[in-house]
Amino acid sequence: MSDLLFLTRRSCSLCAEAHPIVEDVARRRRHTIETIDVDDAGLADRFGDRVPVVLRDGVEVLAGRFDAAEVRRALR
Repeated sequence: MSDLLFLTRRSCSLCAEAHPIVEDVARRRRHTIETIDVDDAGLADRFGDRVPVVLRDGVEVLAGRFDAAEVRRALR
């Protein structure tokens, strides 16, 4: 089991599409997941427009546009 951070932004349509996929795979694989808005958390300078981003135990494993198969591979 790993800790995941899903970095998002309110106005991000890719984030809205990716979030349920990441949540589903995380739940099935028993990962914990926290969703953070980069603008609210002061991370906008670091991540800019590169959202959504998924960090696994602090390491970036997904960013931008990704599908369910890529999420499953990244969260093995």
